[in-house]
Amino acid sequence: YLLSASTRGALSDYFIKYKGYNQTITATATKQVKKFNFRLMVGSMWQDYETDAYSVYGTQLKDSANRYYHSGDSSNIGLVGSRLAQNYFGLPNMTINRQIAYFGEFSVSYNNLVYLSYTERFESSSVFPKENRNYNYPGFSLSAILSDIVPSIKGKFLNYLKLRASRAQTARTAPPYSNQAVFVNNYASSPIPVYSYGYTNNNPNLQPEMQKTFETGLEARLLNDRISFEASYYNTHNLNQISVQYRASYATGYILNTQNAAETRNQGIEATLGINPIRKKDFSWDINFNFNHMWSNVIGLPASLGPTTDYYISDTWVYANVRGGLLRNHSTTLLTGFDYARNNNGQILINATTGLPIVNQKFVPIGDRNPKFMLGTLNNFRYKNWTLNFLWDLKVGGDVWNGTEEYLTYIGKSDMTKDRMTARVVKGVLKDGNENSANPTVNTISVTPFANNNYYSETLGMPDAAFIQKNINYLRLRDITLSYNLPQNLIHKIRVVKSLSIFFTGNDLVLITNYRGADPSVSANTAGSMGISGFGMDYGNVATPVSYNFGLRANF
Repeated sequence: YLLSASTRGALSDYFIKYKGYNQTITATATKQVKKFNFRLMVGSMWQDYETDAYSVYGTQLKDSANRYYHSGDSSNIGLVGSRLAQNYFGLPNMTINRQIAYFGEFSVSYNNLVYLSYTERFESSSVFPKENRNYNYPGFSLSAILSDIVPSIKGKFLNYLKLRASRAQTARTAPPYSNQAVFVNNYASSPIPVYSYGYTNNNPNLQPEMQKTFETGLEARLLNDRISFEASYYNTHNLNQISVQYRASYATGYILNTQNAAETRNQGIEATLGINPIRKKDFSWDINFNFNHMWSNVIGLPASLGPTTDYYISDTWVYANVRGGLLRNHSTTLLTGFDYARNNNGQILINATTGLPIVNQKFVPIGDRNPKFMLGTLNNFRYKNWTLNFLWDLKVGGDVWNGTEEYLTYIGKSDMTKDRMTARVVKGVLKDGNENSANPTVNTISVTPFANNNYYSETLGMPDAAFIQKNINYLRLRDITLSYNLPQNLIHKIRVVKSLSIFFTGNDLVLITNYRGADPSVSANTAGSMGISGFGMDYGNVATPVSYNFGLRANF
């Protein structure tokens, strides 16, 4: 961000005052009738959140200690402007969000063998128009301890078996004032205050966004509880998703739009396995595996977006033309950007004059960040008063955009440019009219990047897709801890202390990966970003630092 000398400094202030009130009241009743246990819970929730925002910007800052450069005349204040509509009148921009809910849960169990639960929640939110303001969503869960229902299956091998299933639904709201168009003061067109509609087309028909989740799974314990296993499958269907401030045709009279216009589905399998190979008085060893595999699909997007137009997450567009984009019938973890132009057989098209690849300057799928699976392995060893535990994280598959390498390449400072003096022939076929024929013309034109800098150009030779590293794997020693519990005969005199131990921890000591960058476990954004954020996008990121901790742990 640069300022010219004539501004003589600038100052931008932004203030937010937040007030929130909420209350939750619940009442619970239980009753046992022979082998049946009944439970009823009812409650209500009320919340009121208000945010006041004020922003001001000014130049020509005064400096009483240096009047040579800054005038002390109060009339010479340069540019001063309020950035939010109500601030022009000395008032804060105020947003209010109010919600009220009534909810209940009824559950019944039979002889501690079968458990059934049903929930219902009724909500009302001020952010929706009156006709869509009230909504409700149910949920239920069912579980059964099969090893107790059918005792004959229980023995030395199988100690415990439980089956479960649930169906839940939740609702999501929109930002306040997304359901009505408002006037804003437009000072750009007239020195006299003029009011017009803003560039955001609010939606008077907005409805709550619904999320329906189905989950089923099992829990088992084997071989005298030396092995424990838990697995589950989930399916989350997002309906009437609220697309906030997406661009549509300017013929609407607006630039940004908000609408119930998207639909996605996320599915996955999660499994944990615990093994206790050694269980003795002075020595024990426990291993825990945590497996995760997920996949997703974009079912619907705003109709104004064509079948090849991506709905992108603006926070992820940090450099060049790579961004987290959504396309129908693709994963929600898609990366879109510029790619090589190709013929019908997928061969790269070459400019018949320059010998350089032709770049398709449209946002097309160039990578998918979703890994094939992830596996965490936690080992815990105990020998008398000593304990050693360490966690390995394994990630298999998933693409990473190396934006740092892309930037360094374009300025001639990456390893990819070391051989710029060497002539080469880019593999592909010439775009000479025969590219889609049975015998396309194979490229034989030699190119020396040093003599033609367009070779390293994003739009003329080396597009974003060249910096997508496919199928990135890593094995990381997430942490390792060695601890020692002091014997009781040393601490029994300290009556307030029940146990005392010393420990040493090392974090991220080992990383094995096929990624060329600093660290494959990266994100271009913070955790507060919308959508699925910028994970798998490496632009200017540094590797996760190695760290060590030494401490004393006491229980009182």
